[in-house]
Amino acid sequence: MTPRESREKIIEFFKNLEWPEMVFEDEKISCPAGNIVIFDDKSVYIDFYYYKKSKNIYEKKNNRQTLVISYKTNIWDVLNVRYINGYDISWFEYIKNILDINNSFEKIKIIYGGKKILRKTKEKTIQIPESIFIDMASDSYEVFKKGKSSKNRLETFLINKLKLKYTNKMPRETTTIAKGDFSFMVERFNLKNKNEKKDYINYLDIEDTNNLEYFTEKLIKDEVFSSDFLRSLDEYFIKEKLKDIIIIGKEILSLGTTDMKTEKAKNVILKIVDNVEEINQLESLWQKFFEKYLLYLVFSYKKIYPKIEFKDVEGDKKYPDFVGVNHYNGLDIIEIKTHLKTTLVWDPSHKNFGFSSELSKAIIQTMNYMDAIVQKRFQNSSDEKKITNITEEENLYHPRGIIIISSNKKLTTSKLDKVKSKCLKRDFTKLRNSLQNIEILTFDEILQVTEDYVKNIHSQYE
Repeated sequence: MTPRESREKIIEFFKNLEWPEMVFEDEKISCPAGNIVIFDDKSVYIDFYYYKKSKNIYEKKNNRQTLVISYKTNIWDVLNVRYINGYDISWFEYIKNILDINNSFEKIKIIYGGKKILRKTKEKTIQIPESIFIDMASDSYEVFKKGKSSKNRLETFLINKLKLKYTNKMPRETTTIAKGDFSFMVERFNLKNKNEKKDYINYLDIEDTNNLEYFTEKLIKDEVFSSDFLRSLDEYFIKEKLKDIIIIGKEILSLGTTDMKTEKAKNVILKIVDNVEEINQLESLWQKFFEKYLLYLVFSYKKIYPKIEFKDVEGDKKYPDFVGVNHYNGLDIIEIKTHLKTTLVWDPSHKNFGFSSELSKAIIQTMNYMDAIVQKRFQNSSDEKKITNITEEENLYHPRGIIIISSNKKLTTSKLDKVKSKCLKRDFTKLRNSLQNIEILTFDEILQVTEDYVKNIHSQYE
């Protein structure tokens, strides 16, 4: 576009405003308050005036820098970034804020070509390439529109709350929010200076937190979040939960006596139940621990039933601690002893270890429960019904037994030398492997496997 064509476009632009008393000359366009446009050989200079129709006066916007536009640019495109009647840019302050333009700068110069914005302090000029200016003005206009729209939506929301307060009428529920609005609040709350709970509570009331909890749960249920995020969320909460469970398990494991009246024992008990009097035996403490946390540990079950009672079972105890139904509809009989029980005794004549009487009794007891399951000797028919319903099998074949007993420090009471220590590990492995459909685990093995799992969880929250 030639300088002459550019001048004609500018004159056409200002004539279309239909403001009174404007004077159009070869070198300038003016109004009663001053020169609006000045033409020179290379550029056009535009100052921002506005016409106040109600008072029939012109006023200059003193907080606007002079706009200097090169004839080489497409001046029509530059001027048309206004989007409104008149030539003032209502969101001009946004551009000034983006570029940090203060009043020490007198001109904003739009040039043809170039890739960078230059701050020419000696000339008191900000120089902007045409394409960057047009994009920036367009983006600023979007900010202007969104800001105005968000303000209107916020006012509507608050007015609706007042309607409910003063008229007891529930306003019609509508989504008074646009795409991108939510990011503003999230980014404000996600600043690096917020590291602790108190940093957030300063800006949230009870209603805020309640709404956030409800909304987050709904977003999860409605599958709005990505599968990767949901998986990382699951891993985070599982990991944090397991950390707490491991700590409690290790505290029980550290108890060196069966006495539940010690302060140390009472402190652990209160982490599992509310009433310290509820538990008076170490075995009961472990049973309650597994009742509460079994599904979080190394076991995978669809359902766990505590204390299913059987008929015609030898011994005083007629029920296993737990019956678990795994994801293949198989049944596990789970027996919980204590970490202070021994599992092995030294046989000096054969120079090897064998099962202790305590573990042997537990194995026989577990076998009896397994037989009772196969023969369906349930004391209560309702127990049989719920087991067969969930397994979808009338006949209950091949249950498995799991005995949790002892710990690494209590495997045997025999004094260990180097030879016996080597035999202990070897014989414990052999004896465990010799059992059919019965698995023997120590308490610290379960906690160690769980701890290893926690370490291996891939999480973005490290």
